This record gives sequence, structure tokens and C-alpha cells, in this order.
Amino acid sequence: MAGQEITEYHAHVYFQESTKASAEALHAKLSELFAGSIHQYSIAYGPRGPHVQNMFGLDIPKAFIEPVLAFLILNHGPHSILIHPVSGNELLDHTHHALWLGEKQALNLGVLV
Repeated sequence: MAGQEITEYHAHVYFQESTKASAEALHAKLSELFAGSIHQYSIAYGPRGPHVQNMFGLDIPKAFIEPVLAFLILNHGPHSILIHPVSGNELLDHTHHALWLGEKQALNLGVLV
């Protein structure tokens, strides 16, 4: 669509209580591998924004999407991951423009409208 531009990417790593240790290990590994290249948010043990389950988020600059995506594809383990662009339209970014690793998860899209 004319006029839209991707400024960066976001990834959201979801986990259940049973995969909490694995998510914490993945969070630590991402910090180790991509320190200074991406911004990692703290782990949310409950809903945050449109995300209704436990998760942590990443801000990924365009220059780093390829190595971060390659790592996540091969290392997401039991976790579902939402990867989406930041284009200025949060609803479309979290739905129509989104990529999923693992099973697609429910979102509270009402907070994005």
C-alpha cells in the first residue's frame, strides 16, 4: 500500500506456566546473542496490551530482522511467537501483516482500535 513504511519489527514470545523456564532461558539467550542490537522487554507474567498470556517482547531494528528471525525460527522451542512490522497501523500489524512461529495465539484486538 502506498505511503506505508516499516520502521522496525516487534516479536512477542508466548509461554505457559509449564514452559516458563524455557521462555526465561530463551530471553537470556537473546540478550546474550543480540545485546545492543535489539531492545528486549521484561517478561510479563500476565496480560500486557493486546497480549492476553505470559510473554516477552522484542523491538527489532530492520537491519537485524534477518539474524533474529533466523535464530527464532530454529530456536523457538515450545513457544509461539508473533512477529509483526511496525508500520503505524497497530491493528493491521498484529493481524494481517503478522507472521507466526508455532500456533497462532488469541489477542485482545480491542485495545488496538
